[in-house]
Amino acid sequence: MVKKQKPQFLDEHLFRQEMDGVVPLKTEPTTESKALRTPYRKHKPPIEPEAFRPTGKPLADDHRHIDTDDGSSHRKNGVQKRMLQKLKRGQFPLGGQLDLHHMTTRTGHTALLEFIAHAQDRSLASVRVIHGKGTRSESGPRLKLMTYKVLREHPHVLAFTACKPADGGTGATDILLKST
Repeated sequence: MVKKQKPQFLDEHLFRQEMDGVVPLKTEPTTESKALRTPYRKHKPPIEPEAFRPTGKPLADDHRHIDTDDGSSHRKNGVQKRMLQKLKRGQFPLGGQLDLHHMTTRTGHTALLEFIAHAQDRSLASVRVIHGKGTRSESGPRLKLMTYKVLREHPHVLAFTACKPADGGTGATDILLKST
């Protein structure tokens, strides 16, 4: 008596026989890939403050992802407009606040980078920076412009927007951070 092969083994054998000699195509991995991703590293290398030094370029030179004319609102690629709207409405709980008043641009820059790093370590989703409007400054709103520039370039910042008038208006900025 001849024993019948199970259909799945027969199919697999036929498939392997047909695919003999076939070389897979070399393609670039895409973001839509369902393949497992590399595990998240807990300890990231620290971000060097020199990488975010103000370059002296005016803020108006870069309008790629600025959502308002005055640059007070920004979101990175991949961040939905709805997230920015929620941030504008104050729907994210604030985990911390930094006041840059009476600081120089250099000390404010260092304090801002340290504040963002500390917020990332504590896994905070949203924080606020108070930089002032710069209306009484002879040289204009330098802290405000420095804050916008650093936030636009920082890899851990997803979006930022000026606060509601009751929370400081354009003298303060709410920031949405990447989750860790």
